[in-house]
Amino acid sequence: MAISGPEYARRHRAVRELMVEDGFDCLLIIGTGDDFNRGNIRYLTGSGRGGCCIMGPEGPPAFLTDLNQRNNPKLPRMIEALSRLELKETADQNATVLEELSQRHTGNRIGLVGQGCISVPLYLALKDRFGEPLTDASYIFEKLREIKSPEEIEKTREAAKIADAVYSLLRKTIKPGMGEFEIYALVKKTAYEMGCEYSFDLIDAADSSMNMSFHPTADRLEADGTLFMEITPAYQGYYAQLPVTLPVSTYRPRVRKMVQAWHASDVAARKVLRPGTRVSDLATVLTETVHSHGFVSPYRPGHSIGLDALDFWSITADNHRLLQPGMVVAVHASVIGEFGREGCGMGYTYLITETGAEQLSKIDLAADLLG
Repeated sequence: MAISGPEYARRHRAVRELMVEDGFDCLLIIGTGDDFNRGNIRYLTGSGRGGCCIMGPEGPPAFLTDLNQRNNPKLPRMIEALSRLELKETADQNATVLEELSQRHTGNRIGLVGQGCISVPLYLALKDRFGEPLTDASYIFEKLREIKSPEEIEKTREAAKIADAVYSLLRKTIKPGMGEFEIYALVKKTAYEMGCEYSFDLIDAADSSMNMSFHPTADRLEADGTLFMEITPAYQGYYAQLPVTLPVSTYRPRVRKMVQAWHASDVAARKVLRPGTRVSDLATVLTETVHSHGFVSPYRPGHSIGLDALDFWSITADNHRLLQPGMVVAVHASVIGEFGREGCGMGYTYLITETGAEQLSKIDLAADLLG
């Protein structure tokens, strides 16, 4: 089932309450249809294509669409919250944005959500019309999206099941000589057949390295090599991540030690994955455990995840926020010796609970890959 009407109503109320509380007349929310910038629009509208939404203190959010869309019978299946939105067909998005904001602006601040997605011409037009009241308000959505509702958690569980299915297929299928295009096709086919609208999947089939790319290349699996994949399907908008480094046959001795170092980092992380832990402390535990095994962990070892593949923040040494129940985090320490050479990356998606953390994947990577 899709996200329910009452859940969308709850979201709209919550956004509006914070907007008014912080002195905003209205919000302009902009997103794009990629894996890192679609979440805010989807949170309000149920559309995964990005777009433009305007919210005032009263009435439904205004959602801009192309011309001649209102009577499209497919529209309710593309925009889940359609019945709770005011659809605005337009051939000139910038002009319509200015008009809609002007109707709602009474002299207080205008909040911008998704500033990085706003085009330069639109931003200049906004500055010319409204001047200084323009203020970054992305924090409103971060605050609300950071803690997942029961419905959001269930969607994430389904995404984790799909990631597990992709993993199981890859374990049975990969063999020397398989190319990244063939592997990528299998991953996408499985995700789409199981109900995903989109998925975000990094890949590296070359040697035993972890020089991942955002799309397949001409690289092929080698007999003593590995397949690195960051399997990240989105079910009804919600991503779950399962990064894996799979042996084509068996791990090389040094790579096996790297996988063991990753496993040690995951075991250590589970001890601090609980409410009240600082994200910076989690980052330290992950990277220092890898270092203690004689390797380095140069990439961020995880991030929040939800309606975007990276939901606002990463697990880093300078992120001092506290873990809270309802947060969903992808935890995946990288393990390498030298840049560009052998390496591995593995991990899980965890739900922070009242007492600790729940691994959403049912796969035991260490048991399956190390024995």
